Amino acid sequence: MSKENSLEYWLDYIQAVGPKEIDLGLQRIKPIYEQLIKSKIASKVIVVGGTNGKGTTTEFLGQLLVSKHKIVGTFTSPHLFNFNERIKINGKPVSDESIVESFKLIEESRGSTNLTYFDFSTLAALLIFNKSKVDYMVLEIGLGGRLDPVNIVDSDIAILTNVELDHQDWLGEDRESIGKEKADIFKLHKPVIIGQHEVPNSVHEKILETKNQTFCVGKEFDYQVDDSNKKWTFTFKGERQVSYADIKLNSFSVSSISCALAAFCLLEEEVSLDMDVVFNSLDLKGRCELIDNRYLLDVSHNESSARFLSSFIERNFEDGTVINAVFGVMEDKDVNSILEPLATRINKWYVTSADIERSMATEKLGDIINSKYPKDMELVGSVKEACMKAQEETEEEGLILIFGSFYTVSEAFPALKLLRSVA
Repeated sequence: MSKENSLEYWLDYIQAVGPKEIDLGLQRIKPIYEQLIKSKIASKVIVVGGTNGKGTTTEFLGQLLVSKHKIVGTFTSPHLFNFNERIKINGKPVSDESIVESFKLIEESRGSTNLTYFDFSTLAALLIFNKSKVDYMVLEIGLGGRLDPVNIVDSDIAILTNVELDHQDWLGEDRESIGKEKADIFKLHKPVIIGQHEVPNSVHEKILETKNQTFCVGKEFDYQVDDSNKKWTFTFKGERQVSYADIKLNSFSVSSISCALAAFCLLEEEVSLDMDVVFNSLDLKGRCELIDNRYLLDVSHNESSARFLSSFIERNFEDGTVINAVFGVMEDKDVNSILEPLATRINKWYVTSADIERSMATEKLGDIINSKYPKDMELVGSVKEACMKAQEETEEEGLILIFGSFYTVSEAFPALKLLRSVA
């Protein structure tokens, strides 16, 4: 294969030609989208926005629809291992060849327009779904909503999982500002699903403006968790009543799964499900992923996701369990808000930095942790080395928690593969 036909070449290329900093806006991508795609791609388009749980909601809704023998395209970001994970049809990553073919079409069409990495990625997904004649598209918003490339698509249903503090440099300093950005995915007169009990007023204002029919958790749909039996129940209270009982609690967010189930009830007439089959078909790495009851990996990188991780640990591990943590985040993160729900459970920190320019320096991260939660701590040069040290120093009954950025968790997997092969 020539270099120009390899996906690796094209990923390097689109990274190099685009802006180096995050550059939000639809003015670049919209004309190219309209040039390349002349008609509606799928019979129904669902966009998923929010601070946390977007990927889980997107993937689970996709698998619910696949279980009804639909052709479903899902688009998520970021990826853990391979770019192809972002673009799936019926739960399977698409081929290198289809992505390269799409990148070439976009390159031919863009002229002098300076597209971002995310512009290229979004357009490639839409071109692939269009060519594959999917029945449904489920598209995850990457950052915010109003100016995210996915928002060029005229969606039929919008899901807002929640509004929490994250990416304040781009979306605003408070939940009201962030909610306003995220709610801009709502389309006129189209249904909106809200997965959080209390959302900012800015979200309600957008609903009034766009005259949406709303389906809110606690009202039109709800869930009840029975911790004693490790099961939960979902109920949909729209024009028809739908209920799923005795769903097994697992590592996925009940709130995110409920948003997906609510959308499924709106989209499909026949809603009987084998929930175990749907869950087993999910391939979501790094979301409270427990391996060998020894390693727990999670991409918690803000306060809300750290709280979910903390509750998962409380549910599944006794108070006396020794927990040593490998931790690394991006430079722009509010570290203290991530630490607060978890710090009291950690016995030792292995502070590290993923091999990417935007990672927070190990020394800076260590200083932040030590200033508020002074504990046994070691600064380690790489994620792999941090995992190795944690393995050596954590007793057999202890837990090794690896969390923070997607990049930290991604770099941990090869180390764990090596550790497990020699265990």
